[in-house]
Amino acid sequence: MTLEVWFWLLVGVAGYTYLGYGLLLWFLGIWWKPAHRKAPESLPAITLIIPAHNEQSVLEEKLRNTLQLDYPKEKLQVIVASDGSQDATADIARSFQKHGIELLDFAKRRGKASVLNDAVDYAKNDILCLCDANVMFAPNALEELVTPLSNPKIGAVTGRVYLRSEESNFGEGESCYYSLECRIQEVEGTVGSLMGVDGGMYAIQKALFDKLPADTLLDDFSISMQVIREGKKIVYVPSAYAEECGTPTALQEYRRRVRVAAGAVQVLCRGYFPRWSQPLYWWQFISHKLLRWTAPMMLLSILVLNTILLSRGLVYQGTFFLQLLFYGVAGLGTLSLRVRATRFGGVVFYFVMSHVAIMVGLIRGWMNHQSVTWQQAERLSTSKPHEVASPTSISL
Repeated sequence: MTLEVWFWLLVGVAGYTYLGYGLLLWFLGIWWKPAHRKAPESLPAITLIIPAHNEQSVLEEKLRNTLQLDYPKEKLQVIVASDGSQDATADIARSFQKHGIELLDFAKRRGKASVLNDAVDYAKNDILCLCDANVMFAPNALEELVTPLSNPKIGAVTGRVYLRSEESNFGEGESCYYSLECRIQEVEGTVGSLMGVDGGMYAIQKALFDKLPADTLLDDFSISMQVIREGKKIVYVPSAYAEECGTPTALQEYRRRVRVAAGAVQVLCRGYFPRWSQPLYWWQFISHKLLRWTAPMMLLSILVLNTILLSRGLVYQGTFFLQLLFYGVAGLGTLSLRVRATRFGGVVFYFVMSHVAIMVGLIRGWMNHQSVTWQQAERLSTSKPHEVASPTSISL
């Protein structure tokens, strides 16, 4: 093929990755109707697991939030699994033991996967809810989360974790990204299955949880693939609502996304993808995950080919100018918080920053240079437990 064919082919694939897949899902969603959610005759017993490493800044608020959930106390086991915490995390959890909170205090830090394995072994109920310590649930969130699991075809459920980005220095771009991602998830679960839960809050049948290798980087995605490979669906329930404060600085978000990309390499090397007998899920996996993971190389190839094709006419000169303008705005956003605070500047900055992080993370993943433990981002307090808003009051 000629360079021009390669250029437009890559432009088309990039367009499908960022726009086409979502539009196609939306079109298919018109014909696919969501499965009827039949409430169980009685709420099931559930174990809520909160992995924690040095979470003293948010753990008390999280546990008070948990105690205020509208869920029968006799059917709710709550476990805090402290992964070698060196602050007051374990002491805070102990102070709530009189309220029924259970603590697994591991002296040595081993990483989230090992802590999850032990906490799941300790859990006494057949349904698990895994969540982060800085995610605050709406009062009815847990009930909304477990209701779809009464359908035997559904193996896991993820909720609507609203990202509060007011205090981050790149909030406009992050907020836009997560709003679009939630739209895709809602239709994706209707057409087939979500390709991954939100690690901040999800429920799963305990029987579908297989022990994770100790060096697992993307525990939530690995668990999601366990569910899908067992022939079960993952669905998105926006009425299962929670709030989480975003990462406060772009540098911390960059490091998080590097880690996620390194975990993507691990996922592929370990065969954590749909079975060959699941063509619909393969299409979703390629469209929603694989193409995004390879997007930085795709975009770089488009820029290089465009440079070579500059002498071919005004069309290529125009596309080259638009790319320079796009990356120039991202560069200004790197230097200026004022540019990042605008809708356009914030979105462009977040898009480019994320793709640079993905490329670095893929390299680190292939070289096996990503540690299973990592420097935790600064935790910002969310609203007080009784002030967590209902999903109907949030404008996306």
